[in-house]
Amino acid sequence: MKRLFCLFVFLLILTAYNTCQSQRLFHISRSVNRNLVCYDVNQKNGVLDMKNPIHVYWHNRTDNPGHENDLSFFQRKMAYGYNVLAKGQNEVDVKLTAYKKRSMKVCQHNGKWISKLNINGRSCQLTEIQVKTKEGNPLNVLYINLVGVSLADGSKQIEKIENK
Repeated sequence: MKRLFCLFVFLLILTAYNTCQSQRLFHISRSVNRNLVCYDVNQKNGVLDMKNPIHVYWHNRTDNPGHENDLSFFQRKMAYGYNVLAKGQNEVDVKLTAYKKRSMKVCQHNGKWISKLNINGRSCQLTEIQVKTKEGNPLNVLYINLVGVSLADGSKQIEKIENK
């Protein structure tokens, strides 16, 4: 009886894990502090959630380490949100609210969810966006670095984009 109960609990946990899987696509790090804005894929049973394909949230690494907070309405609409441009077969094209010059594709590559973006003219898996702001004015962005891994050869790619 005890063995049957353990098997039931294991299957319950496994089912919950498979239906609510979350996988990090990329994050934004800022020069103001060590907190991250995280972008995770939203999926249900291994299929992309087309209504809400990306879950965006704060990951606190300073005041309350490990704590996560949702974005405020203002943060979502003006800075860290995204817009879905097109939907495909288990993939979407999106643009970030704060950087509309490039779109990215949320799709699967070698069995893993990625955010695909051109960095230095190469097709890459985006892993991080680094934001450097002016000292004392976090709204004044000096430059961003797009950081990723080339899908062709696995080399690390960093492209600096200056705010002119």
